[in-house]
Amino acid sequence: MRRAAELGPPGSLDETRRLRAHYLRLRSALYDQLTGLCSYHLHLDHLESQARGRRLGVIVLEFPTLAALEAAHGWEVSDRFLAGVASHLGALKGRDLPGSALITLDGVHGNTFPVFLWEGPAGEDVTGPYLAETGTRLSNVLDSRLRTAPWAPEPAPVDFNVGHALVRASPSARFERMVHQAIREARGMTVRAADRLQRERALELSAILREGRLTTHYQPIVDMEQGAIIGYEALTRGPRNTPFEVPKVLFSCSHDARLAAQLDASCRLLALRNARGLDPGKKLFLNSLAETLGTPGFMEHDLRAALEEVALQPRNVVLEITERTAIEDFEAFGRELDGLRRLGFLVAIDDVGTGYASLQAVSEVQADFLKIDISLIKNIHQSLIKQDLVHSLLQVAARTRSRVIAEGIESAEEYRTLRACGVRYGQGFYFAPPAPEFAPIARGVAGSR
Repeated sequence: MRRAAELGPPGSLDETRRLRAHYLRLRSALYDQLTGLCSYHLHLDHLESQARGRRLGVIVLEFPTLAALEAAHGWEVSDRFLAGVASHLGALKGRDLPGSALITLDGVHGNTFPVFLWEGPAGEDVTGPYLAETGTRLSNVLDSRLRTAPWAPEPAPVDFNVGHALVRASPSARFERMVHQAIREARGMTVRAADRLQRERALELSAILREGRLTTHYQPIVDMEQGAIIGYEALTRGPRNTPFEVPKVLFSCSHDARLAAQLDASCRLLALRNARGLDPGKKLFLNSLAETLGTPGFMEHDLRAALEEVALQPRNVVLEITERTAIEDFEAFGRELDGLRRLGFLVAIDDVGTGYASLQAVSEVQADFLKIDISLIKNIHQSLIKQDLVHSLLQVAARTRSRVIAEGIESAEEYRTLRACGVRYGQGFYFAPPAPEFAPIARGVAGSR
């Protein structure tokens, strides 16, 4: 009774204020500031009122490669992309979408856009064919926009899928469940489209490998103390103006399509064959999956002829162990590396500092080089914690007699901070971007040559 008295009678000013405060708290929990959209859960009452006596349509827009986009370009790029998509969808209302269409998100910070329609042409009921036609039109418009929009990442357009479903209101069924089910049906359609896309991508990647349509770029690795290039890392790109031009997409797809080992071997051989003219006093860093280094015939079939072709020796090659697959048996892996070392190859561990796997590799593998991941290098001048971590890695490297290379140096501030920390070797756009040829240092090191 006391609680009821505190709230006031129904319709009182106190109750109105309480309800408004409750609504504002709910809205803040369901409102996405990045896109300016709300989760569809906040609109269920409005949707139910619109669905009385008529069918409700939902079109779901999803981006299955968004995770690869974020991994390749960073969360800032994916945030800008999602905000751009939301703005573009709003601009389509009254044109390619009905003016009354309700654009929502699947949840705060979500990347799926459910769009609700409750009227078709000339105010008629929404039908399945009308939803399919609207979805196709939306796909065509969005596909064109993603190729030119300033908020869309380059170089390749981002993949998306569009699905649709109908909600048929029934007094015997809870409306909220019907909406959730319709969204699941629409997303099921996009999942089937994503599976189809994955199969198409696998076939496309197989053709790229079969036809040799990969390209290699080389980025210098710099002795920051001497101002000299000690070697180059070979970086593979897929065909231009395709999704495979983005390395993260290329290697992610190869893993999904079970073509990772074939792609790994192709990248390595292509990098070697394009390395004609490399100064024999410099090193060529070749990314290699741990699982392929011990395969029978690795040297005889894969590398010997390529090395002879470009007049290089195993001592010119640093096999850079990537984090894309984990090392399951370090004892067996060590035996495989010992055989390669006896031939003259050097070994580097990539992505050091990104997680337990790379730190275990540092402790288990006697590496000639440790490459500190860009996540520890980015804005290191603003982070004492990152500087302490780099100091710790330098101490570990001193005990294992490994040389440390800082990856992803992009600014003068990062360069100066790393030099102050005692890091001698570096790589990144600050010195030079990857290029098809063996480029000199562009800037950043006094006396560079």
